[in-house]
Amino acid sequence: MKKMRQITIRPAVEDDLEAFLKLGEAIGNPPGVWKNNPKSDFHDLQERMKEGEKIFLLAILGHKIIGFVVIHLFRRLDPTGYDSKSCTIGVAVHPGYRKQGIGTRLVRQGLKEAKTRGIETAYISTGIENIAMQKLAEKLGFTQYAIIEKEGWRFPRYKRRIST
Repeated sequence: MKKMRQITIRPAVEDDLEAFLKLGEAIGNPPGVWKNNPKSDFHDLQERMKEGEKIFLLAILGHKIIGFVVIHLFRRLDPTGYDSKSCTIGVAVHPGYRKQGIGTRLVRQGLKEAKTRGIETAYISTGIENIAMQKLAEKLGFTQYAIIEKEGWRFPRYKRRIST
């Protein structure tokens, strides 16, 4: 049996762009992953990290980026209003590395980082067809509270408190 090397989870840096673009090619363009495209999103996330609005973590195996999580601080998917102690979470993993716990590790690390910034509630939204993400959310203690329809797509929404 081949031994898998250690996966490192760390904040993204400018030098990660090329490897991130390769991950973007592998992931493709499923609904909700990219705001614009991998390159402009990478630069936007870097800038927003510096401004304290986002947490952008990468999962790295060797020199290859195999996944990422983005924590959008101080955003709320709950239509009842804005909550300054909440965040939304987006995660993506290279198709060749799924079902190995990488998404779980990324979200858990993202939640830890968010907690250190005073975040108390986390939200996840995913496409109705993304059963793996729905199962991941439930496994990590998120509960579904709505299904939103937008531009012909259906998005289950999940939330959970971040333990103190």
